[in-house]
Amino acid sequence: MPTLTDFVVALLQSVVELVFNFIDVALNDPLSPLLILFGSAFIVLSVGMFTYVTLGALVAELGIGVTPGSRGEPAQRE
Repeated sequence: MPTLTDFVVALLQSVVELVFNFIDVALNDPLSPLLILFGSAFIVLSVGMFTYVTLGALVAELGIGVTPGSRGEPAQRE
């Protein structure tokens, strides 16, 4: 039965192999590095925007930094 150490070693070896595979693909064609960079940029931007929206919704739900009336509550009159 594989142990946790065996799993971590296999995972790290797979990551190293993945890096070498990406390098082989990137050096195969002159256009490949650009495609990899643009694809990575789209992934990073989409994950970043999703994280921003999710954290914004969480902050709004918790009421952190919210002014009265911005959550549909009536503002207090003096």
